[in-house]
Amino acid sequence: MRATHFIVQSFHRQGKKLVADQPKKMTGQQEAIDGAKRLVDRKAGVVAYAIEYDDAADQTEDPRVLFRAGQLPRELAGDEE
Repeated sequence: MRATHFIVQSFHRQGKKLVADQPKKMTGQQEAIDGAKRLVDRKAGVVAYAIEYDDAADQTEDPRVLFRAGQLPRELAGDEE
């Protein structure tokens, strides 16, 4: 069975270092986007993404970014948008 998980991942600064906060699982795409937008002014960076998981095949597909803002690790910063 395939399932889509929606995640909001925020980051904060610890000195010069960018540190990941605990990721938050959301119930849907719009909730993830809205949740990420609410964190923009309080966090160094934030990204909302969807990830597909097929438990029958035990496979996870690459995350699909729904929203991103602020300072993010290189692998999440992307250059499309």
